[in-house]
Amino acid sequence: MRFSKVYSILQNLTYGNISQAELGRVLGVSRSNINYKKDNDVDLSDDDIKKIEEAYNVNILQDDNCIAIPVRGEVEASMGYGVTVTNEAQTASYRISRELARDLNIQPMSSEIIFARGNSMEPTIIGGDSLLIDRSKVEVYDGKIYCVRIDGQLYAKRLQRIAKDKIKVISDNKDYEPIIIDFSKNENYDFEVIGEVRWSGRVFK
Repeated sequence: MRFSKVYSILQNLTYGNISQAELGRVLGVSRSNINYKKDNDVDLSDDDIKKIEEAYNVNILQDDNCIAIPVRGEVEASMGYGVTVTNEAQTASYRISRELARDLNIQPMSSEIIFARGNSMEPTIIGGDSLLIDRSKVEVYDGKIYCVRIDGQLYAKRLQRIAKDKIKVISDNKDYEPIIIDFSKNENYDFEVIGEVRWSGRVFK
């Protein structure tokens, strides 16, 4: 397997914490040798890959068909009255197969996982659910669920475009009234589509 691919998989598995210099120490080679392997994208031997797997307790070959989706454990999208996000740092990584990514129709490099809070999207989404957001999908299609920012607060809501400059923000829970965003009255309204919610998941209790 070529150096670039091994290094990319290793970075995904370790959240980008492995430098090439450290990788050289694991393989027992000099910095110049690592630079040569990188510049020429050489094939690493089975012995080299085994050394890497043992050093970092990972399975390079098994994860070749997987992609890493960053998890932002402190980011929550409200399904009620909004959440202010203060920490967007990556706290973990979910591994999913490339086939599942294709089935979900997501762009892996633009996707991330955050979490839901509140009850305004019940029964579709409940508080605590994981939400996979594709930030490359920001065009509003009627009825789809999006992560949006409204007045500095983060929400997970259905969106419906009702005019060129009007968007209806809809909750699945009928106890919550829809919100109309009218840009004709305020073109500087603090509203942004962060991305489309492509998947949600929960741990059953």
